[in-house]
Amino acid sequence: MNNKLFDIFSNLNFVQSAKLKLEQSEGNLSIKTLYGSAKSLFIASLLHLTSKRYFVLAPNKELADDFYDDLTQLMPLEEIFYFSRHKKQATNLQLGNDTSLAELIDNIVKFQSLSSSVAIATPEIFKTMLPKSEVIEKHITTLTKGQTIDLQTFTTELSLNGFQREQYVSKQGEYAVRGGIIDIFAPNMREPLRLELWGDEIDSLRFFDVLTQRSSEEVETVDFISSIFVDEQDYIDSTIYDHIKPETVFIIDSPESIDFSISYLSSIKDYRSINLNPLGAVDISVACTSQPNVQSSVYRLAIELQKNKTSEIVNFIAADSEIHLKRLQDLLDETMKADDLLLDDMNDSSLLDNIKYDSSDVFWDANSLSTGFFMAENKLSYFVENEIFARKRNIKSNKSKIAKSLTLKELRQLNYGDYIVHDDKGIGKFGGFQSIEIGGSRQDCLKMFFADDDILYVHLNYLHKIQKYSAADSAIPRLSKLGSTEWLRKKDRTKRRIKDIARDLITLYAKRKMQKGFAFPQDGHWQKEFEASFIYEDTIDQARATAEVKRDMESEIPMDRLICGDVGFGKTEVAIRAAFKAATASKQTAVLVPTTILAQQHYQSFVDRMERYPIKIEMLSRFRTAKESKEILQQLKTGEVDIIIGTHRLLSKDIDFKDLALLIIDEEHRFGVAAKEKLRQLKLNVDTLTLTATPIPRTLNFSLMGARDLTQIETPPRNRLPVLTEIGEWDLSKITEIIIKEIKRSGQVFLVNDRVMGLDKIAMDLQMLMPSLRIAEVHGQMPASQIEKTMANFIGHKIDVLLATKIIEAGIDIPNANTIIINNAQNFGLAELYQLRGRVGRSNIQAYCYLFVPNLNHLPPKSLQRLLAIEEFTDLGSGLQLAMRDLEIRGAGDLLGAEQSGFIAEIGFDLYQKVLSEAVKELKDEEFSDLFEKEEHDDKLLDLSSEELVVETNKDAFFPPDYLEDDTERFRYYKELFEVTTNGQLTNIISEIEDKYGKLPEEARELMFVIKLRIAAMGTGFVRVVVKSMTKLVLEFPDQSNAKYYEKVFPIVLEYLQLYEGVYISQHKNKLFLTYQAETRNDMSDFIWKIKKSIDVIL
Repeated sequence: MNNKLFDIFSNLNFVQSAKLKLEQSEGNLSIKTLYGSAKSLFIASLLHLTSKRYFVLAPNKELADDFYDDLTQLMPLEEIFYFSRHKKQATNLQLGNDTSLAELIDNIVKFQSLSSSVAIATPEIFKTMLPKSEVIEKHITTLTKGQTIDLQTFTTELSLNGFQREQYVSKQGEYAVRGGIIDIFAPNMREPLRLELWGDEIDSLRFFDVLTQRSSEEVETVDFISSIFVDEQDYIDSTIYDHIKPETVFIIDSPESIDFSISYLSSIKDYRSINLNPLGAVDISVACTSQPNVQSSVYRLAIELQKNKTSEIVNFIAADSEIHLKRLQDLLDETMKADDLLLDDMNDSSLLDNIKYDSSDVFWDANSLSTGFFMAENKLSYFVENEIFARKRNIKSNKSKIAKSLTLKELRQLNYGDYIVHDDKGIGKFGGFQSIEIGGSRQDCLKMFFADDDILYVHLNYLHKIQKYSAADSAIPRLSKLGSTEWLRKKDRTKRRIKDIARDLITLYAKRKMQKGFAFPQDGHWQKEFEASFIYEDTIDQARATAEVKRDMESEIPMDRLICGDVGFGKTEVAIRAAFKAATASKQTAVLVPTTILAQQHYQSFVDRMERYPIKIEMLSRFRTAKESKEILQQLKTGEVDIIIGTHRLLSKDIDFKDLALLIIDEEHRFGVAAKEKLRQLKLNVDTLTLTATPIPRTLNFSLMGARDLTQIETPPRNRLPVLTEIGEWDLSKITEIIIKEIKRSGQVFLVNDRVMGLDKIAMDLQMLMPSLRIAEVHGQMPASQIEKTMANFIGHKIDVLLATKIIEAGIDIPNANTIIINNAQNFGLAELYQLRGRVGRSNIQAYCYLFVPNLNHLPPKSLQRLLAIEEFTDLGSGLQLAMRDLEIRGAGDLLGAEQSGFIAEIGFDLYQKVLSEAVKELKDEEFSDLFEKEEHDDKLLDLSSEELVVETNKDAFFPPDYLEDDTERFRYYKELFEVTTNGQLTNIISEIEDKYGKLPEEARELMFVIKLRIAAMGTGFVRVVVKSMTKLVLEFPDQSNAKYYEKVFPIVLEYLQLYEGVYISQHKNKLFLTYQAETRNDMSDFIWKIKKSIDVIL
């Protein structure tokens, strides 16, 4: 925060006057008119000048959020408390504890303990009932390093006080015990606490990150609320007033908009108060207004700054980040030099010639308060960048950092009985781990069940061949038969078909590289101003996508970029910016969409965004008459139309462009074969940008890299409110209540059923209960034209409730529909639920999603877990990774053709991706070597890959079950350990395991020694490393058929071995071995490292 602003503001006459009145009299104080963030500055100044305890009462949540955001920048965080309570509205099931009550109690206790502090709340908070002070004090537990506790007593008390015992903590109100380690996530903690005991003594206290489960900060002592208070408990019988000390001063914003006659607000009159902006006469009057509206024009801003400077008014400009601030500075500097300004509606043209803007006349700040203001009498002007460009502000979250990824992990984890794929043997079931004696030492092996009850034990060295089976729509595979050749035939068949598809893509890529397209000029002043005026703040991904698209456009090689991101994540804005860039370079853009409705929506979006600029946008679709279409075609030919948006009508023979340079395609996979063929012809020398909401797997992108450039937009818009999600039992009266509530706020409702069959009955029932309700149905058995017509009516607000199956069109944006009801939610997959919920919550209005089931008590555990995951992951993007898995598999089918979905189901998605990578590599080596010559040159020289490397030891090397009991976690850590390639990565995993489970036992330390040897031997060409005894190491050379190795590497190894005594090479059954007699076991890895370095240096 700019201290200069705070210093100036706190010394203004009216602030000093308010301070004196507060100190000299006991009465109330009233002041007006303070606008926007001037109110926050006034409160922070009072706290700074008077050191009192203030309670800020805001009329609604939006204003309370603004106060909190502002004050966190103006004063120390530990002095500000936000009293809020996020209670679920209705759920027929007790789904864990409501920890928000304990969070509120903790805030109240801390607020009262400070002599100078600020609390912020809305009137609703006073409805909340709390335990009495003495009950709260009884449940505050203090833990200190060195303190002695009895583990059994301590954990029993936590359970009796409402804490749930789990294997790992993932949310407030849980605790976990693993050996001498206790994890607690108390309701008042932002991060969970980890206690490590040495006997009965607390050896260490540290907070840890719930997502990674890694410790973050060590502390000496900690206080926490050791009870989960629940509303129904009989000792919860006091109000917030019982906890607020009498000397607390209330600051009430816009008192007339709060109804103090309500019983739970009547006691506020007993406290001293400062009324901000009341009606009628006041004690202190201030001239303060909103910042001047410059209508997104940087030139108008420069004029306002000039006017202020002339009147000796101090100018402050603030933005949300350094990036936005720098952009605005650059735009102001460029405006002074630009000759292409939009001055068509500038009234004060006399100022244009003598404007003398200078950047040094302004105080710049990269931490913006929520709202700008203007105080002419007090000579102070505060501009915020988002208001300059009429952009929605980035809302900072004041929620505690509560973890969600563990439930994700649970759903993704490998559990006993899950289907797994062995690269060479086929599909089996996971049977946990079994400790087996191999050559005198015990090792863990993964147990795998195949058809006919055959069992295979897989040594940890071969764990890289194992993946969890996954395919679209939770397909159930057939178990493979051990010893059969059928599995290998399936893999070969898949690889052949993949090669055919990849060959086409690479051929197209090669043709495109040979073509010469139009190189667009770099961004001009209009482009920068246009991008700055986007109503939302760019996400990181969106900014990167924009930069990549513009870089492609500025290159001579025709662009072919695919942008992939969920609906509402900002793909359209990237396309609009590209089209704008083309139009400002006097080139034409065609935007091709699969449906008439989407054409209409895109047309509206483009027109709204570019209305200030002289760019002509037209649309060709069924909504146009024959006469209108003819006129548009003529204007396209003459170049009068800059941007044309349409369905496949744009691919007709009668379409003739004057100078087409950019083609934007939305959801290309939804076009037919003939349309795709026409597109292929068009795309060769025109810049092409394709948008899709179907996620494309990243690995798939890497495999086909070069055949098409791909950009992922994965970060959700920052200003989106999470969709509030509830689970309940189907109840028509409850559903009626939900619909009426949405209609009352002029909204619309989606009601999704799992099958077409029940839709008519639901429609009849609803119509009987609400006769005036406008209801329509839409499902896959209807003709496409009828679906389109119904959807158009819904978008046009001619329908209140849309009854549908899961076909609700993915790409359509309906900001006015903010409630979705899903019936028989247990029958939908996680990805489907995630996508359906994504239909609502597209604007800054709170959206709701209701998941209804017939009977909560009879739900299978898997279904309930899925629904709880969706309910818990309300934030956009939070459950995305999980739902992405299912969607990616479908995306692979969309990208590479429907037939591929069958192959994915046959061999599993992970192995499919491996086979795809191999197929593309073989194509690049064998058929397109000239095209990828530089890229592949080094790979062809020598292959020292280490995937098949085996390490054996003479000692027990595994995680003992009494140290790491859970097979799921053992699988995860074994998999991670056998994938590490550096000692740094290994150290990281060891510290994570010890952090969670305590010091490694001897068998686990030996396992880490095995991994160290494995890392050292990677890239040396050795295929087997065997520790024979405490001092004897044997290394096996590759097969003698590997001529390149024996030509290039073997001589280097031989030369290096001359330096050592006690080293000899022997041959046994056509295999070569190197034996090394070490002094200690640690010398073994050093010896291999030195061989590796010799090879690296010489090669």
